[in-house]
Amino acid sequence: MLKKTPFLLLPGLALLLAGWIACKPAPEQDEAMTSDAGKTAPAPVASHSTEGSPTTASPALGDAMTPGTPGTPADNTPLAVNDLPDVVAKVNGQTIKKQELIQGAQVVQMRLAQMGRPATPSAAFYRQVLSELIAITLLQQDAKAQGVAATDAEVQHQIDGRMSAFPSKEAYEKALVQSGISEATLRQQARDQISVQKYVQTKLVQNVNVSEQAAREFYEKNKARMHSPERLHLRHILVKVDAKAPAAEKEKARQKADGLLKRVQAGEDFAQVVRESSDDTASKPQGGDLGWLVKGQTPPPFEKAAFALTKPNELSGVVESPYGFHIIQLLERQQPGEVPFEQAKERITNMLKQRQAQQQVQARVAELRAKGKVEVFI
Repeated sequence: MLKKTPFLLLPGLALLLAGWIACKPAPEQDEAMTSDAGKTAPAPVASHSTEGSPTTASPALGDAMTPGTPGTPADNTPLAVNDLPDVVAKVNGQTIKKQELIQGAQVVQMRLAQMGRPATPSAAFYRQVLSELIAITLLQQDAKAQGVAATDAEVQHQIDGRMSAFPSKEAYEKALVQSGISEATLRQQARDQISVQKYVQTKLVQNVNVSEQAAREFYEKNKARMHSPERLHLRHILVKVDAKAPAAEKEKARQKADGLLKRVQAGEDFAQVVRESSDDTASKPQGGDLGWLVKGQTPPPFEKAAFALTKPNELSGVVESPYGFHIIQLLERQQPGEVPFEQAKERITNMLKQRQAQQQVQARVAELRAKGKVEVFI
């Protein structure tokens, strides 16, 4: 399964930054360019100067944080974290500390790596991450000034969601201790995150609207790119074992997977075997169903075995991935093809709404930055 724990316990601004990045489309990769096939969530098998003058809002992280960002050689060479000051910025007197920037940078690197666009932690990279953290801080401050706040019930709901990703309350509390975060701090971070999200929704983008004509015009203009990739509808059984486990432990897991494969090959119901024996808790209630997947969403060994399947209900052998041993079954296969407007309309509309919302948020950040006092020390 994909490991969620590092994201669930991200401190402060890094947590908000994770959500901030998720809202920003990468250049030349608008969501509307593919059908739903290309947008399925990742499968559970598998980021000293004072600035007081008006500035434009920073671009989306994906636009700036790619290898080869323009700048001086010094800007683009790796920057050691030891070279960063303890306080990297002040926003209307509120400090952004070095550790918050480092954590935010790690989030960005992770997210960009997942998109196949690794970034070097250079001076330019850290400045861009810091620019986004400054934007979030300005929005936090404005939300508070306008009386937008999270309710206790909303905070508790988010805490419960994070806790549910752990096998037990004890495991959750242990992860808190290991992260050096108290329950009170985590609650405050959740409150800050929800407050900014509510502020953006209620104060900045509540009137965003896209007509069907605008969506159709976008579709016609980009029709040559409106293609869905080949995709597979899969289900699987997972026998979980750590990639670094001792050879004897891995062999025991493989033998278990071999036994489960023999059972389904002999005619036992695949979904029932999943419910009895699979270690993938995310897909287990659905009989191992992973939904529709495209290339790039699962580990390479899993992907290679899955795309080698050609017939409905065909089974793979036992496949090893970083998560353990899998038995994969193909349910359906869909070939690539052009996406009709009616199928793409909702996604295009949502993407255009997101663009409008981004523009409004960026404009508000620029306004807040122009009238506030932002000091940057890197």
